[in-house]
Amino acid sequence: MHSAASGTMECMSSTSLRRLGAPRAMSATGGWVRSLVWSALLVALMAGVYLIAVQTPWGQNLDQRAFLTLRGTGATADVPHVVGLGSVTDVRLWLVSIVAIVGLGLWAGRRLSIVPLLALPVVAILITQFLRDELLTRADFDGFSWATNTFPSGHAAAAAGCVAAIVRAAPRRIAPLLAVAGVGWLTLVSQDLMVWGWHRPSDLLGSILLAAALMHLVPGAADGAGRGATMRSRALTAALTASAAAVGPLLWAVATDHLAVAPVGLVAAVAMASLIADGGPADGRRVSRIARGTDHERVEPSDRARGQQYHRGRLTAGIE
Repeated sequence: MHSAASGTMECMSSTSLRRLGAPRAMSATGGWVRSLVWSALLVALMAGVYLIAVQTPWGQNLDQRAFLTLRGTGATADVPHVVGLGSVTDVRLWLVSIVAIVGLGLWAGRRLSIVPLLALPVVAILITQFLRDELLTRADFDGFSWATNTFPSGHAAAAAGCVAAIVRAAPRRIAPLLAVAGVGWLTLVSQDLMVWGWHRPSDLLGSILLAAALMHLVPGAADGAGRGATMRSRALTAALTASAAAVGPLLWAVATDHLAVAPVGLVAAVAMASLIADGGPADGRRVSRIARGTDHERVEPSDRARGQQYHRGRLTAGIE
């Protein structure tokens, strides 16, 4: 009798797990599709910035005029060097970023996905260098010898890559705060890059969009909530995050009369908020208990489910 009950329970457990596995697999697949769509959208926006600001006369003119409002001005005094451009080339930035990514990733229950989060900021730099130096060209409409291609920016890719990796690594409840702070810092770095004459606004926009696009390839942190509620709440949180993150750059641009940084801050706010909107394959994990994180999970039946299985097993054994 005991053997029959055990067999019945094992059969029911296997059936339940099989039933659970199909929706879970579909949810993971759907999560990856959503992440790839987000990534493709940001890459498409990057391509659009390049085609308009680098390959059209009016786009180049607008981009150059915005650039010249900052290049060579006294705006370097607005931002301490340790916070602006100097921070990007400081080894301490990378050390702090590594500690933040690993610490926040472990807090969010990550394991193996910490590795790509550490690697992708460097990958972003390498991609921008290849695009700028080997693949992309700048149309020379006026015959100026200085009209060399500077799209996209490696320095901006480094800064945006670090911010995007930290936001993606973090638990979802604090990711919006990190995104708002990161967008503010990116705005200051971008201003410095234009003041020193290294990059035009379009270069910065392209790098920020590319860095965020790469981070969508890493799964989001799991929260264990239902798919519908999670997607709705995440969309609302992302919208609020983008709005809050855009306030700082806009106020800074108006207060300092450096309006050229406003578009950079707005695009950075949307790009970082997209990482919050996209839950990746962690969406819709509707199980009774889940080990935290997207790299590993453990399904355990609840006490009520175990009790039901036990009584059903005894009933079946009694009938036999």
